[in-house]
Amino acid sequence: MKNVLKTKLTNVKCREIVFLLAVLLLVVIPKGGFKIAGIPITWGYLYLGFLSVLSLFIIGFKSEFKVPNKAFIAYVATLPFVAYFTLHLLINGYQGSLGNLISFYVSFVFLPLLFYIFLSSFLKKINTAYMANIISQAVFIVALYGIFLFVYKQVVGHFLEIPYLTVNAGDLGELDSSKFNQRGSVSKLISTYNNGNIFGVCTLMLFPVFYQNTKSKIKIITVVLALLLTLSRTVWIGLIFYFLFLYRNQVLKLVKVYLLVGLLLLFLGSIIMTRYFQYGSLGGFILDSNLGGRILQIRKSNEITLFGSTVYNAIEEIVYLSIFKQFGLIGLALFCLSFFTPVYLFLKTKNNNFIYFMGVITYLFVCLSDGCILLIPTLAFFYFICVMTFIRDNSSQQQDIA
Repeated sequence: MKNVLKTKLTNVKCREIVFLLAVLLLVVIPKGGFKIAGIPITWGYLYLGFLSVLSLFIIGFKSEFKVPNKAFIAYVATLPFVAYFTLHLLINGYQGSLGNLISFYVSFVFLPLLFYIFLSSFLKKINTAYMANIISQAVFIVALYGIFLFVYKQVVGHFLEIPYLTVNAGDLGELDSSKFNQRGSVSKLISTYNNGNIFGVCTLMLFPVFYQNTKSKIKIITVVLALLLTLSRTVWIGLIFYFLFLYRNQVLKLVKVYLLVGLLLLFLGSIIMTRYFQYGSLGGFILDSNLGGRILQIRKSNEITLFGSTVYNAIEEIVYLSIFKQFGLIGLALFCLSFFTPVYLFLKTKNNNFIYFMGVITYLFVCLSDGCILLIPTLAFFYFICVMTFIRDNSSQQQDIA
């Protein structure tokens, strides 16, 4: 009996260590790594590759391998879009970098297989309270570092870069020139994500977990401030969407609570942006008719096609519009089948994990503006929270042996 209990405790501890390392490499230092032939190799994605090999090894030694039903359905829903993309590629061709093509198959083939099939049973066995605590701490750490880096950049004039950790060694010295981090003479808050939009979008996916599990108002204000300092309209709208959805039954109360803070931020933002931004004012920034360069993407998508006929290049900022433009109505329908199936499964079943579901719908919402969909580590976050929506709270349950 003692040996069984000892084995069980050892398994629990091993799972927690595996998860802790994943959070450290994917959430805290997601861009740490190097490049080979211009293709970014990050420690986080290498770790995911290791987990996939380890999973195959474990599956090979098991007499049976069970995949949770909802995770399996969600995985199957991803296959039609991948098959359609591959067929479209063979017929219409490809015009882009090798790295972008690899990124597509890693994002849409490898990651769904890893999270839905290989890791769903594993994640189900980890204490959910432990996971929420680790995620919340990681979100706060990267937000705090982001604010430090934001101030450091404005004062010193350049970003603090730690190659192989906070920045990919192949991108050293390029955070200003090639990562679209400038708003006039002010730089966006980028933290360890090397880009303000990526940091904001990824943090929004984990923000519901952080918000629901953090008692300290100072920590919450810190993370919200970091999201605001991304100077990204997409992130701002996503944050507003989250709070409006969360307090959808208390909208008037929410307005009263945050009205004063909103007016203060509006005043300060107007002063700062009038002084430093190329837009001239906060109103000019928010109501930018060019939509940060996205207006061209909208104007190029006025032709309705069933299958799409353009040569594939990349999925642009406005995800749904880009999919529609390149792959037609059929491609868009299959893409939505892939990404909205977890939402359907959540709504059709009871006692699912609402906190992670909030992250899922927030991301699907910001894809209307800028989903950073093929950029590391966005879809690793997305498939993780999708799996977690199907896992009930097991914080008080006895953990099973692996």
